[in-house]
Amino acid sequence: MEKYIPIFVVILVSMAAGYVCQRLRLVGERLAAWLMTWVTVLGYPAISLVAIWKIQPLRIELMWLPFLGCVQVGLLAIMAAPLADILTKDRGERGVFVLASAFGNTGLTMGSFILYVLFGQEGLSLGSLYFSFFTLAVVFLGYPVARHYSSSGPPRPLWRLLVHSLLDWRGLALPISLAGLALSLCRVPVPAAIDRLHVIDVLLYAINVSAYFAIGLRLQMSHAWALKKLVAGLAVSRFALGLVSGLLMVGLTYLTAWPLKGVAVPVMMIQSFVPTAITTVALANMFDLRARESSVLFVVNTLMYLVLVLPPTLWFYGR
Repeated sequence: MEKYIPIFVVILVSMAAGYVCQRLRLVGERLAAWLMTWVTVLGYPAISLVAIWKIQPLRIELMWLPFLGCVQVGLLAIMAAPLADILTKDRGERGVFVLASAFGNTGLTMGSFILYVLFGQEGLSLGSLYFSFFTLAVVFLGYPVARHYSSSGPPRPLWRLLVHSLLDWRGLALPISLAGLALSLCRVPVPAAIDRLHVIDVLLYAINVSAYFAIGLRLQMSHAWALKKLVAGLAVSRFALGLVSGLLMVGLTYLTAWPLKGVAVPVMMIQSFVPTAITTVALANMFDLRARESSVLFVVNTLMYLVLVLPPTLWFYGR
């Protein structure tokens, strides 16, 4: 387990440092916004491009990963909706719960980072491939769900919101991931300097330090106890129902001529039950749901994953 200590150090120390800076008022939340922008707009696309590009040859069964990643979002939203009705009568909170259950942190700040530590470059590449259609899932599944539960939301028509989001400069990860797929399919060699200079390693750790420091800057735990039912319910939906959905997705591929195999199987499984994504907070703000509650659920669910779920996951797949 010693080799997995860097995961906990990077995430927990970075988050704690951000929280201390917030409490001592050393820096403001504007820095958090800047850090998350660089992570989303520059860091994610750069690593995703190279990681997907390195999948050579791109075997046909691997395309299950991005496709089933989107299917899984819809499946978890459907499974979480009746549970949300039981846990709270507040429409905004129900919307936040369904979104938080549906969208997991499968990107470079959790799922793909863990896969990199466990399986090296292959794990990172396949994890990035799983994540590559995430923007499509947010726009075509997340937006309608958020609009359904919203009492107001954006004034523009939904179709205009969809088009605008797909063309937004902050959504570079999708076209750049597609470019990586094209380079992989054409078997264009990856420049040797990328490995020689350890570009991926440096960027990956820089992204995680930046992201979790920014989360610490915005960390507010005073409302966590008031949301204990939603906190417990989200643990069930993300970790238990997520695991079940992963088993289902892998099993379904074995009913076809192109079943998942090798490292692709643990990639699909681990990505299935990662903690909720910060995307939920963005959707809550955009559609006038319960943004503060969404932030609390994101942080608490992430901490629960690090303490309760990640250690046995690393033990099981690292044996």
